[in-house]
This record gives sequence, structure tokens and C-alpha cells, in this order.
Amino acid sequence: MSNISPTRSTRPTTTSIFDVVRQAQQQQNLSPMMSSYLNRYENDNDKLFLENFEEVAQKHEKRRQKIKKDEEMENEKMPPEYRITFGEKPEGITSKEYELLYIETLYTIKHKIGTTTSTHSEGENDLYSYAQEAFGLLAGDHQRLLNKASEEKPPILILNIEIVEAKDLEAKDANGFSDPYCMLGIVPEVKTFGLRQQTSATGVSSDEEGSSDSKLGFMKRLKSFRKSTIRRSQGREKTVSTTSTSPQNNCSLRDKLPAKYIQTTDVKKATLNPIWMEKFRFNIESSKTETFHLDIWDHDDEFSVFEAARKLNQVQGFKGLNRYFKQIAQSARTNSNESSNVDDFLGSVNLKIDEIPSTGIDKWFSLEGRSENSKVHGQIHVRASLATREDRGVSEEDNWTDIKQHVELLQIFIDHELKRFKGETTKWSGTLSRDAETILHQHAIQGDITDIQRKMCRWIAYSKKHLERTLTHKLLLSITEQLEQAWQPTSLSRDESDMLREGFTLFINHCFKQLAKLRELFPAANRTAMERLEQLLTIVAKLHSMEVFRYCCPFQNSLQHELSLIITAGTMEWFDRMVTNITKPRLRSDEDILRNTSELVYVLIADAHSAVKYYNPIFESTVKLAFYHISFKKIDAKLMNIIIKALEEELGEQIYQSPLKLFENIEPDSADITAFAFAAEQTSLSLFELYLTLNELSKYKIYVNESHRSNLKINQYYMYFGVALKKWLSIARNKLLHRIEYFLDKDQVETSLSATTNNKFTSSSLDISNCFTQMTQFWRRLAWPDILGSIVYLIKMTEDSANATRLYAILMEEKLNAKKFYDTNDLSFYTQELSLTVNNIERIRESFKALPIELSYDKLLVAAEKFHPIAVVDEYRKKIETTVAICSQDITDRIYRILSKVITNMEMELKQYLFHIVEAPEASNAQDTIQPLFTFLDNQLLPYTEYLIRQNVTRLLELIWAVLIDQVLCEVEDVTSPKSIASYTRLLRALDGLVDYFNNETHYLSKDMLKTEKYRLVKKLLKYQSIDTQSLIKLYYQEKVQEQDRANSSNQSDLGKLYCRAYYHAKEETLYIEIISCKKLRPCDSNGLSDPYVELQLCPNFLYPHIEKQQTTVIKKTLNPQFNEKFEFRLTEKECNLSGGIVHFIVMDHDLMWSNDFEGEAFLEIWKITGINNDNRAIDELKQIELALTHPKVVRSRIIEILEQRTTDKVAVDFVRRRRETENQ
Repeated sequence: MSNISPTRSTRPTTTSIFDVVRQAQQQQNLSPMMSSYLNRYENDNDKLFLENFEEVAQKHEKRRQKIKKDEEMENEKMPPEYRITFGEKPEGITSKEYELLYIETLYTIKHKIGTTTSTHSEGENDLYSYAQEAFGLLAGDHQRLLNKASEEKPPILILNIEIVEAKDLEAKDANGFSDPYCMLGIVPEVKTFGLRQQTSATGVSSDEEGSSDSKLGFMKRLKSFRKSTIRRSQGREKTVSTTSTSPQNNCSLRDKLPAKYIQTTDVKKATLNPIWMEKFRFNIESSKTETFHLDIWDHDDEFSVFEAARKLNQVQGFKGLNRYFKQIAQSARTNSNESSNVDDFLGSVNLKIDEIPSTGIDKWFSLEGRSENSKVHGQIHVRASLATREDRGVSEEDNWTDIKQHVELLQIFIDHELKRFKGETTKWSGTLSRDAETILHQHAIQGDITDIQRKMCRWIAYSKKHLERTLTHKLLLSITEQLEQAWQPTSLSRDESDMLREGFTLFINHCFKQLAKLRELFPAANRTAMERLEQLLTIVAKLHSMEVFRYCCPFQNSLQHELSLIITAGTMEWFDRMVTNITKPRLRSDEDILRNTSELVYVLIADAHSAVKYYNPIFESTVKLAFYHISFKKIDAKLMNIIIKALEEELGEQIYQSPLKLFENIEPDSADITAFAFAAEQTSLSLFELYLTLNELSKYKIYVNESHRSNLKINQYYMYFGVALKKWLSIARNKLLHRIEYFLDKDQVETSLSATTNNKFTSSSLDISNCFTQMTQFWRRLAWPDILGSIVYLIKMTEDSANATRLYAILMEEKLNAKKFYDTNDLSFYTQELSLTVNNIERIRESFKALPIELSYDKLLVAAEKFHPIAVVDEYRKKIETTVAICSQDITDRIYRILSKVITNMEMELKQYLFHIVEAPEASNAQDTIQPLFTFLDNQLLPYTEYLIRQNVTRLLELIWAVLIDQVLCEVEDVTSPKSIASYTRLLRALDGLVDYFNNETHYLSKDMLKTEKYRLVKKLLKYQSIDTQSLIKLYYQEKVQEQDRANSSNQSDLGKLYCRAYYHAKEETLYIEIISCKKLRPCDSNGLSDPYVELQLCPNFLYPHIEKQQTTVIKKTLNPQFNEKFEFRLTEKECNLSGGIVHFIVMDHDLMWSNDFEGEAFLEIWKITGINNDNRAIDELKQIELALTHPKVVRSRIIEILEQRTTDKVAVDFVRRRRETENQ
């Protein structure tokens, strides 16, 4: 370091940035307005261009945070009314139809059937009141219409019976089973026959003659009646009338089977658990007096039963039917005597008509016997329900009018319940009042409306009412599920299916139109709105998955297809509206165009956030669709066309150029500065804001399906900002250079104000470091997606930052030099100024050095290796690292150069203190001789340790240490003034003391930094100078052994190798050495060969004066001689263990005419030879030793040089002479 010149550094004359701008102003004849703008720019020192960028980035971040805040606010809002009337409101009924419906309702109430259950209302007056209120009629109108209803003919009561199955019947056949069948009918209770109610649970009975005290009463005998008809197909309904007594009807009955009155099921062979599932239908004359009766028989003889049943044709009226029942009973008794083929009785069931509830019966009945003593067992499953039929001359099965009336009645009651409901219609549960449910229930059973028809009517009524007054989709979903559970392919007629299809179509179209306005009707983040949307999609998906929907609407497209079209159309309509609203007026400037374009992208970001966080999960879970994928895929191209058009208006055709192409066109600084000064700071910021918004929006592309993701145009958004980025970097560079000059001027004022304080930096270094930090923030905010392009821009930023760092260091040094720093010998006045200078420079160097790391260049390069050739990436890496390394080293050298001025003023005094140490009297204490040097260093370093940062203190100490080592080395190598061994010893101790001094807690210079190559040389030389000649000669041989070991380990032996074995025989006190061979010797003769032999000698001579040199025979003309000769040396074990003992091998080339040539030498330490440590192996068992041959000239020997200075020491003189002779061979 002492070689660094203290002369002042120079640089080319620099021109102020403002001078450049003014020159551009003069060249371009700028207008006065632009000139005033330039002056404003020159005086505007409060803000940096990159700070404005950070403000834009912060604004962007706030907009992102606002999305989350808007979510919270939206969640607290009431959701909008999400029903929109799209013109599909169902047509209402006319006034006449309204009155007829009311009359039908009153007629239904007046002719209630069945017993009332707990879920229904019993009083007629309550039902009349509810109907009047629901229909909204005055008392007079109500009474008028009630009179009309009363004039109507009463309906005919119908009993519907379904025989389901039986179980655990009695076995009557030999096979352990029975062949059961059922005989069932209606038994009237006629007073003229003396029918009376029995106390038994089995029902009514009558004796044969009508007497009440007869042993076998009439009904008791008829508790069982024989099967009376041919079997009909399973499941077919059969009807019996107990009301027709006219002759005409009797004549028709004679032409039919008797089963018109008594119905039978099919016979189920060989079972005790028969399953019939057969339905029957009976007309009822009086529900208060008639009883349903059922017998189960085991079938044996069909013919006898059939013949007996034929007599039923002669029966007229219920009186005749009762007589016939008696005849059937008697026939059964008679046949039992004549033949064994009779039907065995298995049990019976009686059910009074007036005990059947309006909701019907569905239960298991226990079978009863003929009498209390009869033993039967088993159960039968029967379903019974009541209905009516009006005598209007139409088919019993034609209830189409009733179904339409039921739908209309439901809608009227729903309207009425909604009017009575206090809350929002969307919170209504859909539950009707007891009165409404009672009327609807009676209307359904009286109209013989089946369960599936009821659920169909309920779905149609509620779904149509939803089009007028919004109901909750949860309610509609529940009704839909009920419809799905009840429907079967043959359960509805064609008219009913058409009605249901109309309801489905109206509702689905309504839902689709709501989804088309999804963003307005179902705002994201609103919990209630999201629940409604999920319910809507759930019910739509449910409908499309239902068999009844597919049956009624066979040509409906798939739900995914329909929804995709709806989402696409709705999104495009919304996007066009947003574009129109945001950019509709002709804007005043390019900044407004860019700003409003950014605003449009912000809207899309918020929409993307809503889609991903709210809409996507709902659509995927309900209808298996990715909402954002469908919506964004369609607006992607239109958005990018708007972006490109806006950028073209601002930047022109350059937006299509690549980064490498852009940097080929290098514009002068003045162009960039002028562009900034006059144009377009706000435009640049607007461009940056637009870039940030697009960068944010592009992150949502991961939610587009992977197969379509690569085709999105937004993937390439950054490509159109290359020219803008180049401008940003160039302008930032020039403003950074301006800030350097500005802050350095400001430093003067601040330094003078704070001269009394202990500041280690000035504000300029902090401000410029902050500039680098802003560059890092800018780059991170930028997040340039193109990896290779990012590297190009990063290299540009690194080079610009390196130039700015150099400029700062140059200007700082020039400021110091302007105060005549390099021209003075008294630095006390400049201590703080110098410290601040180098501290500031070091801070900027550290900031610059960390810049590429902060910019994550290494990660960028690693990522680039995946897509680009490694050679190209390595070239970029080398360029970045080289730029950083060169600049960092330049700045470090400048710091050392400035600090070296301090050392220059200290050098003379340091030399004097070292001289006093060397020349001190022999009796002087080493610590006393070195203490003055320590005191001097403390005094000199004290102010610098106070002002310098640690890194620069370390550098200053390095410089002082380097000077001290140089001076000590000069003292050691000075041959003109010989010194005593005591002087060298004192100097060696002083060197150790200096190491401790620089390594203490105050100076914290590490030992690694102190123990440099030069230090180790000085240390070694001082050690050599401080010991006697014999010890020095031993050290010489140790060095030669180490040199030989290095040659062995590196396999770099140009002179060849020698192979031998060595063994010490302790008892014989003999050292045996066998020379085996040499290999790859250097040719010394003209024929390209040599005549080698080997000399052996124990060294040093003063350790083994009585041992003579020995040698092998000469092997002619070879470079790989084989000697295989053994030599003996008489040595005591003590002599073998002498420190420094060496076997010296010298390989020579024998020459008859001239002196022998030196081939090389090798050394073997005696104490390492086998046998000296009680190893008694034979010499033939020893491994051969490989020794690399060396030459004394290869490595400079400091020991020889020191020994040469000891001219009065005969041992030294003789040793040096012999070694020099060897070197010269």
C-alpha cells in the first residue's frame, strides 16, 4: 500500500447537468414557457423523480387495499333488489274466472270430506273467512257467491283402497304355505235388517233372519265372503257402486261379472307374505253408515266360488246384497261337507268410512277371526283415502280443470300470505297458514289430485309467483326437490307436462337473465347476495339434473353451455359499459387518456378479485364452471387493443421494439433530460401507473385454464412498455447525477453548521444511498416479467449506478482537494473533513455493491438458465459482476489513496521509532524499546478512530501496518549495516508486540489481515537472523524436505524421482539404506541419455563428522537406472534421534572428459526411518520410498543469504560454499 501515490486524483472536467440542459435549450430554441419549466425543474430540489414513482406505487397499493375495504363495506350493506322484471310475468285470470274459482273454493269448504287432522282447521266459518280475506271480497259478494256454491249438486264420495301386502299369514296347505287372495267390498248398515254396532273391534254383524239374538248373526256370518270374480291383472283399479238401484242399472249389472260389487285381488301362490300392490275404487253413498270390509282366503277351488258369485247378478239393492252374503256363507258350509276343496279363511279387516281422516290411512291392520274364539294371525298393509266426483258427465280420471284451479288457488293464497308477512319477501319461509293448507288439501282430495300433481302445482305456483315477488331460492329448491322425489315418467299427462314445461321455461329464463346482470344484482363480498347467487345456481343446476326437467324440456342445451354464453354476454356488456363510462368524453391530454385507461384496468382488477374470491368458488361448486376463465377470456383482446392504442398515441411505433433494439439507439443525455424537463413527468408517471395496473391484472391469469392461458394477449403487456422503461431509467440516471451535485453543494452548509458534532457522514451520502434504495424499490415494483429483458435493463441500471458512484467519489475527493488537502503536511485541520470524505465514499460504495443483490440479479440469472443458453446467461452474469467488482475496486483504491496521505505524513516518524528499537543497547528491555512507537500510534490514530467508520479505520490500520512491515523488511534485508543477533531478536519481539497492538479490542484488525505474505516473510527472516548458524543449517534442510514434499504431492517433478528403502538395526547400531532405482532423469549427455550414479551423505556435517560419503556404481546410458545397492552407516540410536539429521542423496551424471553433471538431490529425515522406533522388520519387507528430485536453484533460499552475511563464521562459510557449488553444477 505504501506504493500508492499520494498525488491528487484528476478527472476530466465535468459539466453540470443544468449546463447540458441549457445547451439543449439553446440548440432547440425552446419556447419561453419551456424555459420557465426548466428553471422550475432546476430549483425543485424537494422531490426526486423516483420518489414520484414510489408515490404512484403507493397509490396503486392503496387502490389494492381499497378493494379489501370495499369488501368489508359491501358486506355491511343491504343487498340490492335482485329481482328484475324482464317481461315474463304470467298472465292473470279474468274477473269471471276469479269468481268461478272463489265459488269452487266455497264449494270445497262446504263439502269437506274425511275427519280433520291436527294440521288442518276444522271450522267451516274460519275457512270461509280466510277464503274471503285471501280473495279480497266484500261480505255481500261473498254471500252471493256462497249461495251459488250451495246450489251446486253435492259431489259423489269415493273410497280409494290399495291392498299393499300381508305378512305372517296362517299356513293352510300341506306344503306349509297358503295361496292367499283378498275379497273386499262396502257393507252398508241398513236399519231394516237390524244392523247394530257390536262391541267387538271386528265391526258390525247381523243374524240370518234379522233377529238380534240369533247365534250366528247376519254380519257375523258375512265377516268372511267368498272370492266372487275372475282374477284381474295386477295393479288395475276396479270400481263398485252401492248407489245405483234403478232397473236400468240392474240390467247392466246382469251383463257383467259380479266383481262390480265385490272386488278380489289376485291369488299369490305358496306364500305367507304376499305382495299385491292392487288398487280399488268404491263409490260411497253415506260415509256415516257404511263400512269397508276385507277377507283373506286361502284359495282351493275356483270353480265353486265362481258359480256362487254368478248369483250376484240377481241381487237388487243393498238388501239383496246382504241376502247374497248369507248365501255365500251357507255355500261355504255346504261345500265343506261335500268336498275338501274349499277356500280356507285366513282373517278379515273392517274399517268404518266415517273414521277415515282426510289425509287418508296408511297402516298395518291385524287380522281378525269369525268370532271371538277364532284363532287367526297375521297383518295386512292397507292404504285408504277419500275423494269426490262431481256428476258432470265427464270421465272420473279427467281432473285437468281441478289442477289448473289448484295452481290458481295456490297463487292467490301465496299472495295473501306475502301481504300478511311483515318482512322482506326473500325472508318468507313459504309456509301457508292452517286455513290455506286445509282448503288446498280439501280441494286436492276432492278433485282427486294425486301427490305428484300437487307437487307439480306447488312448483308452478311458487315459481310463477317468484317472477312477480321475489322469493328465496332456498324455498324454491326445497319445492323442486319434493317434485323430483315424487315424479315418475308416467305420472303426468301430456297437458300436465306442458304446463310444467312452461313453468320450467319461465323460471329458467328468469334466472338466466338475472345471471346476465350478475355484477349488479349479486355484488361480490355481500354475504347475502352471495348466498342468493349460490341458491340460484344450485336450483338451476338441480333443475337441469332432474329427470322431470329433461323429460319436459328435452331440447334444452346443457347448463354449462347456456351459462357460458350468459357469462360471456353479460361480461361483454358490462365491459363495454365500463369503457364508455370511464373514457366517454374526448380527453384533454395524453395524461388523461393514460390515467383513465389505468382506471379501467383498476376496475378490471377489482372485478378479477371478486371473480376469483367469490364468484369462482360458487360457480365451481354448484355448476362446475370457472367463472373468471370464461369472463376474462373474452375481454382480454378488447382490453389489450385499448391499451395498445393509448400507448401508441403516447410513445409511437417504438412500443413494438425489443429491449436490445432499444438500447442500440443510444440517445444523448441532453435528449433524455430535455424530454423530462419539458414533457412529460406526469405522462411518465401515468405510464408507470398503467404498467403497474396491468402487472397486477396479469397475475390473475393463473385462474384461466392452462390450455387457454398461453393465448392471452395480456401475457405480452410488458412488451409495449420497453421504450417507456428505457426513458424511465435514462431520466432517473440523469436526475441521480443531478442529485449528486446538488447534495454535495448542500453538504458544505451542513458540514459548517455541524462541525462541532461528531458526525461520521454528511447528508449527501445518505441521500444518494436513498436514491439507490429508490432504484431498488422501483425495480421491485416494476417486476418485469421478461427474464432476458430484465437482465438487459438490470445491466443498464448497474452501469448507470456505477458511473454515479464514481462521480460521487470523484466530486468528494475534489472537494477535499479544493482545500489544499494534498499540499499540506499538517493534517490535524483536515482530520474530520478527510474522515467524512472517505466515510461518505464508503457508504456509497456499499450501497452500490449491494444494489445488484437487492435487485435479485442472481435469482434472475438462475431463472434465465431454464429458458436460455447457459453461455448467454454466464455472459450476462460476468458483465454484471465485473461492473460491480471494477467499480467497487476503483472506489476502494480511491479511499486508500486518500488515507495514504495520512500515512505519508507518518512514515518518517515510524522509521525513526523502528531505528531506536533496532539500535537500542543490548541490555534494553524489548517492551521499553517498543512502547514509544505504541504511544505515537495511539496519538496519531485517536482522532481518526473518533471520526472514521470501522471499515475505514481498518483500512487506515492496514496502511500503517503495511508501512511498518515494509520498514521492518528493509531493516532485515539491509546488508550494508550488519546487526547483532540480539538486535534481530528485539525486532522480532517488537513485531509480535505490533501484532498484539493492531489486534486488540481498540483497533480490531484481525490476525488474518495482519499476517500477510510479507509479514510471514519478515517473521521468517527475523527468526532466521535471531538463531545461531548450526540451527539455521538445520532449518535449511527442513525447508528442502518441505520443498521435496510439495513436489511429491503435486506430482510435478521435472528432475525425476529416486526410489529407496531405509532401515535402522538397533542391536547392530547400523543404518541400512538401499538405493533401488531412479526414474525419468534429465538427459545430460549428447545422446539424450545419462550415466547416472547416486551419492549418499548424512547431514549436517557437524552432526555426523565421522561418517564418510558413499556412492553407487555408474549405470551407463539410461534415464531410468536400476541400482539395487545397499549401504551401511554406523550410528548409535542417539545419533539417529538427533534433531535435524538428514540423509542427503545426490544424483550425478558421470562424465569422463568433463566434470560430472548435477541431476538432482533428495532428502530423507533420519528420525522417520523404520527401526528407530523399535520396528524390527526385515529390510526386504519394507516399502520403497519415493523421493522427488529437486535443484537448489529452484527456490530462493533466504537462509543461504543470511549465512552469507556471517563471513566470520567458518561453519557458515563452508556450508554456503558447498551449497553454491551444488547450485552451479
